[in-house]
Amino acid sequence: MNLDRLFNPISVKGLKLPNRIVMPPMATNYASPEGFVTERQIAYYVERAKGGVGYITVEHTGILQQGKASPRMLLISTDEHAAYIKQLIDAVHEAGARIFVQINHAGRQTTPAVTGMPIVGPSAVSHLPHPPQEMIPRQLSVREIEEIIEAFTTAAHRVKEAGADGVELHMAHGYLICSFLSPFSNKRTDSYGGDLNARARLAVEVLRSVRNRVGEDFPVSCRLSADEYVEGGLKIEETRQIARILENEGADILHVSAANAASVYMNHPPYYLPEGVFVPFAEAIKSEVQIPVITVGRIRTPAMADQIIKEGRADLVAMGRALLADPHLPNKAKEGRFEDIIPCISCNKCIATLRKDSVGCSVNPKTGCELTFQISKTNDPKHIWVVGGGPGGLKAAEVAAERGHRVTLFEKKEKLGGRVRVGASPPGKQVLIEFIDYLEGRIKALGVSLETNREFKVQMVDEDRPDAVIVATGALPVFPDLPGVEGSGALTVDEALSGKKMVGDKILVVGGGGTGAEIADFFSEQGKDVTIVEMLETIASDLVIHLQYHLLKRLEDKGVKILTSTKVIELGKGYVQVQDAAGTKRMDGFDTIVLAVGGEVPNNSVYKSLEGKVSELHIIGDAVKPREIIDAVIEGARTALEI
Repeated sequence: MNLDRLFNPISVKGLKLPNRIVMPPMATNYASPEGFVTERQIAYYVERAKGGVGYITVEHTGILQQGKASPRMLLISTDEHAAYIKQLIDAVHEAGARIFVQINHAGRQTTPAVTGMPIVGPSAVSHLPHPPQEMIPRQLSVREIEEIIEAFTTAAHRVKEAGADGVELHMAHGYLICSFLSPFSNKRTDSYGGDLNARARLAVEVLRSVRNRVGEDFPVSCRLSADEYVEGGLKIEETRQIARILENEGADILHVSAANAASVYMNHPPYYLPEGVFVPFAEAIKSEVQIPVITVGRIRTPAMADQIIKEGRADLVAMGRALLADPHLPNKAKEGRFEDIIPCISCNKCIATLRKDSVGCSVNPKTGCELTFQISKTNDPKHIWVVGGGPGGLKAAEVAAERGHRVTLFEKKEKLGGRVRVGASPPGKQVLIEFIDYLEGRIKALGVSLETNREFKVQMVDEDRPDAVIVATGALPVFPDLPGVEGSGALTVDEALSGKKMVGDKILVVGGGGTGAEIADFFSEQGKDVTIVEMLETIASDLVIHLQYHLLKRLEDKGVKILTSTKVIELGKGYVQVQDAAGTKRMDGFDTIVLAVGGEVPNNSVYKSLEGKVSELHIIGDAVKPREIIDAVIEGARTALEI
């Protein structure tokens, strides 16, 4: 594959970049509660620096306590904070990469619980539909605006003094500067509100002041939301004008993104959206300016990134989640080792883990654990058996083999992947198979002995004694304890998606969690008449918001009937008895009933049969407790590191 455009160097204000791949700013929550850089954070960025990226943009970094977006947001509000950031910059430089720092004020998109003070914005307009009083921002006075401009300027100066190669001004995603730019959030009637030039005044004054402080030779990037995806918000027509204004005021790079907090479902495009979904916005802005333009938005592969550059749609390509999945993607692509690139599966588990604690990755257990996840050769090679070829078992086999152990993997089915192969059936989710294919390629390259289409029997350990066994046999679907379930002819999730059982044209899905909603999507895509019954108030509530929003929209567009706050109390052949606020009623005429009510139990019979029969025995993933891919992958890797 020829990637000559992607690896064609480019210079910005004398800063020579070796390629066109940019690591965009992505919040991690790795900082200390006081906003200081941590060793964990440094290790995370250094790993990506070693991977050959054109330049790294450090996650959004707060210029003031007032503008802190989350409890463990990185800050550069004091000289002490800047000294810690200098350690990060020095470490990235030592690893051979260039580095920008993005500076930001959260504005109205934070909470008093995070900042310790009232939230502020251009106007007393919240980003929430029905905000409590404390979430309605106080309108900034002109004097306060001037103080914030000075805070941005001081922060940019600190970035330069710390040795960074450039600074990025966050003017996107509904944060403070973006909220001034947007008519959605800026209702002012003074010189900072009204027409486009007035709404752009804060952005212009910040850029001018920063440029005066850092000098003409220091690269300054501005990140924009080309389209906020909200009624009354920024659209590409206005953003093109903003781009021209910023270019005229001295911006060196325009980083084109989209969305704000009110359209959060778009800011990390999941597998329901096309790859490169925001590229048309970058292309439209590139046609207006002469300075380099960065595009972003579900760009997963080097081939797509190269094509974007080749077609002249952007000058640089930001690959965020792809670099969480594989920090060494740039070097692997340059060397032609495409089969070794860990594929991002656009599952947005990184966002879910961020909301819960700190960033992790479904396909890369090392992300955020660079200090503790070190694969080193063992001094005591063993013969390890792995039972089960799902993602957990495959990851365990890969890591064990990489460490120098002799590994045999047993899988009772013909194909590897476990239940992921069934789970990848609904629309958009086929990308999950890329990860299975990657793992299969890795274990084959590492010499793992594969025993597929062969069910594991406990007697095997007497014939060829392994030193250790890792059981990764997953979970089994079970029917819920409902009256009439046995005679209803209902199908499990696996039976419905695998095609092993006949499915009619009128389908009832019992259970509207993420799995049930995906099943409804799968069958409605085939033109079938689908109804979902869910006892909670909403469906797919267990999914991260990006997935939930787009999945619900798909179901709505296809006319899937959804009954929430409705409980199934009895099943029968082609019918169900349900109960809701209005009472009890019978729903019938269904050809097929699918039960998607989370009924799974660990498939741990192999583990129990091996207890006391092998010297070292481990169990991982759903065989312990039914969970998600990320849990199986992490446990598989960690277990292999410990043997």
